[in-house]
Amino acid sequence: MLKVKPPDGYPPEKGRYLRGNDFSPVAVCAILDTFDFNIPSELQKLVMAGADTGAALSGMLQTENVGLEKMICNIVANPNIRYIVLCGREAAGHLPGESLLALKKNSVDENRRIVGSGAPTPYLNNIPMEIIDRFNNQIVSIVNLLCKPGEQDSRAPGLDPKVVEKAVWSCYQETEVAFMDYTLYDTGAYPEQAIVHQIASRLTEPQEIMAPGKSKMGMGFMLHKLLPRTDCQRCGKRTCLAFAIDLAKGKCCLEECPVLDQPEFVGDRQALDKLLE
Repeated sequence: MLKVKPPDGYPPEKGRYLRGNDFSPVAVCAILDTFDFNIPSELQKLVMAGADTGAALSGMLQTENVGLEKMICNIVANPNIRYIVLCGREAAGHLPGESLLALKKNSVDENRRIVGSGAPTPYLNNIPMEIIDRFNNQIVSIVNLLCKPGEQDSRAPGLDPKVVEKAVWSCYQETEVAFMDYTLYDTGAYPEQAIVHQIASRLTEPQEIMAPGKSKMGMGFMLHKLLPRTDCQRCGKRTCLAFAIDLAKGKCCLEECPVLDQPEFVGDRQALDKLLE
């Protein structure tokens, strides 16, 4: 079975992950569905379960764009990684789990937008198409254990460290193993050289200047995902999207939305406050 030593500079991108067995065929991706300064213990246990069971990399994914790009860069830098175990709860705002699955299934369009993702900004503009194609070819399968947003049942597969451990174990067996709806085994390293690409290096290169107002519009669409989206007009705007765009432009404030005061929107309100900082 082909195995290769990862090159110097692996993994190229920093992040919230643990480096385990470099020759393992699997990486664990736990969705971070809260603020990075308040990471719940159940997510930390999932990451540790992956690392302890022999994953090459085990860490957290928070966003559908730069965060996903960093993960892709780290994976293509190690040809031994052929599977991803996706776990945790989906993040309702960014939808990084959905974006990862859509990327594997559909790739990206001509604008580098992930086809089929409902996330606000699922664009992979900081990595070349060569790396996106390599990622999709190198990864044999994504073992999807992802829970719905807000899931609290620790017995759900995506929140159970024991299930994550079993998934990782199944990926590095020499013969086929049945795990849930998947047939898993170690297929050996991807038969092409590693690609070492660091997004941070782009910061030293000339960047395209964004047209005035475009960034505010993009922020408005992102804020809209976290609003109640009732279009009740009680804030004085015709739609929640119009309210979100004015929020991004600083023309109104969250207190003008009376619906956000309701208990079911507490988490969304906190996320909106953080984004607007």
